[in-house]
Amino acid sequence: MEIDDLERIHQDFFAPTFVVTIGGQDLVRDLHLTVASVSVDLKEKASGRFTITVTNAFSWEDREFVAGAADSRVHLLDLFKFGTEVDVRLGYGEPARLSSVMTGTITELATSFGASGAPQLELSGYDRLFGLTIGKEKDYLEEATDSDYVRRIAARHGLQADVTDTTPKKPRIEQNEETDLAFLEKLAGRNENFTFYVRNERLYFGPRHRAAADIVLPWGGGLTAFNPEVNLANQIAAVEVVGTDAETGEQIVGRAERVLPEGRDGAEGSGPERLAEALNSEPVLRVRAGVHTQDEAKSKAAGILNERANKFLTGSADCIGLPELRPDINVAFEGLGQGFSKTYWVNGVVHEISGAGFTTSLTVEETGI
Repeated sequence: MEIDDLERIHQDFFAPTFVVTIGGQDLVRDLHLTVASVSVDLKEKASGRFTITVTNAFSWEDREFVAGAADSRVHLLDLFKFGTEVDVRLGYGEPARLSSVMTGTITELATSFGASGAPQLELSGYDRLFGLTIGKEKDYLEEATDSDYVRRIAARHGLQADVTDTTPKKPRIEQNEETDLAFLEKLAGRNENFTFYVRNERLYFGPRHRAAADIVLPWGGGLTAFNPEVNLANQIAAVEVVGTDAETGEQIVGRAERVLPEGRDGAEGSGPERLAEALNSEPVLRVRAGVHTQDEAKSKAAGILNERANKFLTGSADCIGLPELRPDINVAFEGLGQGFSKTYWVNGVVHEISGAGFTTSLTVEETGI
């Protein structure tokens, strides 16, 4: 989608607006509260976080945090209790047209009683991945795939599962006193280029969406700043994972050599290619891991290699507020010269609306330059 298309959709980016609904009540339109700022921080493999600042929540007459008329007064500390559902919608123009950017629950509440001025309330919370960080599980599945276990985790937390099937079946998948989030990260790490996150109450677990650009942002025409960094420090030409065969007890070795995903930019300028040029050699990383089949070892090696290669070119960017920007989409930056005008994969996004307007910042990565 080009910036001109986005401009038409968002009415020339005029009149940024938001809707924050807590416990079914719109803070601005139902409770007539003044919301000074709304921030939503979205990342892959981590809980999304929101922060909302309310400035006129304290009544000097009642000496309480309240909202509404006397005959329909709402005590805000009751409304903002932990676990209350929050829906955040951001965009431009008519509030009824906005789409949800994040749904979560309140986990934090802060204020400050100073010598002057009314105290404000700042409430924060996380999306449904937060529940996966609480408590440690001891569980297992036999004759199952990693994707089978992910579906088990999703069901445990009442999430719909958007899960890509993995292979092969393993004799036993064991979670040993680990949080579900930590174990999800482990499962993603042993499947090539996999990621996970929650979106619209669905747990996605599958390959990163590496394809053509979803959004095109020219520098000076939507993209206001970009700070890229290219670093050879963690690059490697190949990875070998060493384990023990579950049936024979013999050593097994899985090897992966970097091949860029089809359709990505700069195959000849990838991290492994640049490393080989700089050192005149092709270093191999050897790792011992708890793998018990040849396929498992190869998949683990590919996962390690991809994770490193994806961090060759990284960067942070600022742009006009775009609610369409989410982790696990692709954006093309234009007007940055031959090396940096390319399509990047987005791994983190922060949306913020305040008195300064609606802005979005994002972090990106790419395999070559």
